[in-house]
Amino acid sequence: MTTSTRLPSERHAAVLPLHLLRQQMDVVLRQVETGSLTIDSILSQSDLDEASSVLYVCKLIEVIPGIGKVKARHLLAQMNVSETERTGNLNMDQRKRLVQLIDDEVAAS
Repeated sequence: MTTSTRLPSERHAAVLPLHLLRQQMDVVLRQVETGSLTIDSILSQSDLDEASSVLYVCKLIEVIPGIGKVKARHLLAQMNVSETERTGNLNMDQRKRLVQLIDDEVAAS
């Protein structure tokens, strides 16, 4: 069995940026879930911030009130987008179509 020769301070320095990014991603998801941040405001940006761009599209959609896990996957299947696709990898046309599908789904609920 191998053990790391890194000092605890080196490990902490390596993990800290990832921990901070995860916290920022959680804040974005909570804001979407509470309605203080809209999916349209996130996806309409041509240059997403780091936390928003690395989120899975599916995870971002499923926290929207009225959508949930099943509807989120159904919307992505309609668009032929993988559940594991990251938000930053969508082009602007895909983002606009996704916003429209979400708006239609929420309005129908």
